[in-house]
Amino acid sequence: MLPTIEHLIVLMMENRSFDHMLGFLKAPGYDIEGLDGSESNDDLTNEPVLVSRDAAPTGDLTPDPSHDFRSVNVQIFGSEAGAAAGPPQMSGFLQNYQTVCGGDRDRAANIMKCWTPARLPVLTTLAKQYAVCDHWYSSVPGPTLPNRTFAHAGTSRGRLDMSPDFSFDGFVTIYQFLQARNVSAKIYFHDFSSALTFERLLFSNQARFFEDYSDFAGDCKDDNVPAYCFIEPRYNRETAPHGQSFSPNDQHPDHDVYDGEALIADVYRALTKNRDVWQKSLLVIVYDEHGGLFDHVRPPAAAPPDNKIDNPENFGFDRLGVRVPAVLVSPYIEPGTIVSQIFDHTSFLGAARRLFTKDAQTSFLSDRDRQASTDPAWGKLERVPTRDAPTAVIANFPNPPPAAVPPAVAANSASSLSSLQRELLSHASFVGQKLNHPAVAPDPEQASEHDASAFATQIKAAALARQPAKD
Repeated sequence: MLPTIEHLIVLMMENRSFDHMLGFLKAPGYDIEGLDGSESNDDLTNEPVLVSRDAAPTGDLTPDPSHDFRSVNVQIFGSEAGAAAGPPQMSGFLQNYQTVCGGDRDRAANIMKCWTPARLPVLTTLAKQYAVCDHWYSSVPGPTLPNRTFAHAGTSRGRLDMSPDFSFDGFVTIYQFLQARNVSAKIYFHDFSSALTFERLLFSNQARFFEDYSDFAGDCKDDNVPAYCFIEPRYNRETAPHGQSFSPNDQHPDHDVYDGEALIADVYRALTKNRDVWQKSLLVIVYDEHGGLFDHVRPPAAAPPDNKIDNPENFGFDRLGVRVPAVLVSPYIEPGTIVSQIFDHTSFLGAARRLFTKDAQTSFLSDRDRQASTDPAWGKLERVPTRDAPTAVIANFPNPPPAAVPPAVAANSASSLSSLQRELLSHASFVGQKLNHPAVAPDPEQASEHDASAFATQIKAAALARQPAKD
């Protein structure tokens, strides 16, 4: 008999591939689809570069690796033509990044560097103590926004880009789906939530759907955790009113991995401190997309989420993106569990529907959500916990090493912003225009020109989610 799960918590980090983070977790007796050290990519002169075990916490992936749709095609198929170029070989990561690096082979070789378990104590301890999914793929072979949109709504409605005029009108999110069935759902965020751009969430009852992450530990302590929770990391460096500085903890390639390790540990410890909450919870730790980093496993085909194609590449969303790390945590999961069925970001949407609603077999957010729920090749998250009784063992891991702290001047410089931060700021500006002038169509060109000076708008958008609901 499967245990009762009353809380499904998803922590979605940023831009790391499975091989990069967990590939070297493979060991005798623990046969995940990982690395043996012989995997390689050729550089622009057709000289091979092997995977290695010396990824740096921060600083070695500058400039940001490309992960737009065309670049991901190069990484998977060796050509921007994508599937038309032939079967995927996963051979273009190095050449793509070497082009980004202006031909610098030594710098580009960093794309092949991976982590060892000993250097990622939190993520790898949880993976081995509970379960690792070694065939979880990003929903889209492209960047953050379409993938996070799949995570919230099961579709990007044909879009592949990160443009601030990405229209969310007409989307039905998992939060609205569950609310309509009297099931609690909430997004815990730090500085900005990717779901803030869903207008209906903003303008309907934002206090119901959004909450500051600082409240998560208290909600766990008070047994006030919603049925479905989505946790977003901190994307930008923040300075509190009293002057304390907070680093990004999303693990984006330009940010320190150890800040993200600390966030993962914080979420786990908050859950396990309250036995009543812990024994009713399933935590999913997953990454939105691979961020351009090497992975050796070919992504499979997938059902298009709908009939919408709104991209110049005419991509039909009939295949998944590159593999990403995914770890499942529950006291009902046997240690050392390896789950090798297919998952993508619609998998936790389907799990939420099946766990918490009565019409899960007939009501879906998209056809991709339907496939994740009905295709026998796809895994079901709620079936991974199989113990008859919860384990009393709480994972013990050392605190991650302290993250590097960049100089304050660099943290506040517009030139230090990553492509992701610039996109988030542009979206914040775009949302701000909508909030301040709802009757006037926002200007995406104006929004796209905002740099660090638009951060005030991002704070304003994030602060809106903390305000009491409007009548």
